[in-house]
Order: sequence, then C-alpha cells, then structure tokens
Amino acid sequence: MTGQAGGESGRGSGIGPRLRSARERSGLTVEQAALKLHLDPAVLQGLEAEDFGALGAPIYVKGYVGRYAELVGESAESLQQLLSSAVMPAPDLTRIPRARAQGSRIIGPAAIAVVAGLVVLGSIWFGISRWHEGHPPLAPSRVAPGTLVARGTESGAPAVSGKVIAPKPAPAAEDASGTGQTAAGPSEGEVRITLKFSAPSWVEVKDAAGKRLYRAMVPAAAVRIFKGPAPLHVVLGYAPAVTLMVDGRATPIGALVQSDHAASFEVAADGRVQSGPRPGGE
Repeated sequence: MTGQAGGESGRGSGIGPRLRSARERSGLTVEQAALKLHLDPAVLQGLEAEDFGALGAPIYVKGYVGRYAELVGESAESLQQLLSSAVMPAPDLTRIPRARAQGSRIIGPAAIAVVAGLVVLGSIWFGISRWHEGHPPLAPSRVAPGTLVARGTESGAPAVSGKVIAPKPAPAAEDASGTGQTAAGPSEGEVRITLKFSAPSWVEVKDAAGKRLYRAMVPAAAVRIFKGPAPLHVVLGYAPAVTLMVDGRATPIGALVQSDHAASFEVAADGRVQSGPRPGGE
C-alpha cells in the first residue's frame, strides 16, 4: 500500500492504480462502475491492469480513461497525459532502415518472373493473331430488331431464343453477428432494426421474451442488423454516435439520449420507438 500513498512512487503513480484507488474511494465495484459507464467490466479491468493493448486503438483507450476518471473523481487530463507517454512513445529514428545505395541492384527471382510472364503473353498474342488470319469475322446479322425478344414477358427483361434474362437481385442485408450471412425480412410480429456507428459504442439488444440477441462493444464505421419478436429492447452506451433505422426507415433517437450519453429504448412491431427501462433497473 506504500505505492498508493499520495501517488508519489512505484506503480501507485500509474494510470491503473490511480483509477483503482479512486474507484475504491468512491465505494464502487468494477461491475457497478461498468454499469454506470455502459461498458463491459473487462474494459475497466483492462484499464486498471494497464493492459491497454487489449482495448483497441489508442484513441479508444484515451476515451475510456477520460470517462472512467470523471466517474471516480480522478484528473482525466493528468491520466491522459500519462497514457500518451505509455501507449504512444516517441519513435526511435535510429532503427529506421536505410535505402540501398544506387548501383547495388541485383536481378532477383521477381524480375525473372516478370520477364517470363511477358514472354508467355507475347506467345499467346502471336497465336491469337495467327488464328484470326485463318478465320475471318462473321458477317453482321440481318435479323430484324425485336425478333429475338420473347413475347408475353411481364418483367420487360431482354430475352434470347425465348429464354428470359432475369435481373440480378439486390444484395441482402448484413447479418447482425458479422458472420457474412444474410438477414431475411421480418415475419409477422417481428421487427428489424439497423444500427450504424460513427464512433465506438457499447450495445445490448434483447427480444420481447428477454432473450439476448447481442452484447458487445461495436467499433466506429460498423453496421449491425437485428431481427426478432417485437418489441426489441436496445441499450446504447454512447447513443450520439448511433443512427437507428427501423425496417429501412431512419428513426431519430435524440430525445431518448440521457445526460451520460446512454440511451435505452424499445422498438415496437409497427416501428414506434419509446423510452425503455435503464439497465440494472436504474
């Protein structure tokens, strides 16, 4: 405990010990603090253990440190200065490799492969040219325009020899889990929502039966799609960065954002959005 006295020496002056000490002085557990910040407890545990590499890009870590410090009464500016020197050290210019001096180039396997490829392409072009010399082009067709279009096609798609060429279907929506599977449209009694993120945010989505559909930290520029029995219960840790679309229609949620930037709401089957219970019954 001597390293925590005044934060003068040892690890007691580090980011993690200062956050842990401030949290304990505030009478909060890691789980209680995570609930107030709408973050996964593992994020706060990583901050207190100074395991910054597991928390993503430095800009995300800086945001986590600032929000955690404000919650427990620490100096956000002071901790973020320590963070800058911890996770973003100055580059070592002495380790930058120097360019090879001119005149020392050596013809390697890559150059030999390029030359061989050019030889093969030249051979192919020569063979095609000789083939065209012995096979003159066919005369243009004299068939009147429109005679090759199938009659009675309702779609208006072009057809050749009576076979309609169907238009390509539109690409399906991204699956909420990010696995690359497609998300079908909602069935009766269900609702489908799309969340688009301009900045990182914690997200939790449950269906009408209370079944958890998703719970994770989502990075910036991501899109997540969810479908399930209505109403869907949604909790956003940083709602100003999230755009909500219900069955393809943009739906504003600004009026539901709380003072801590979080939001909790429900989406009904008819697309209505209303305020929902706060997590943990707050």
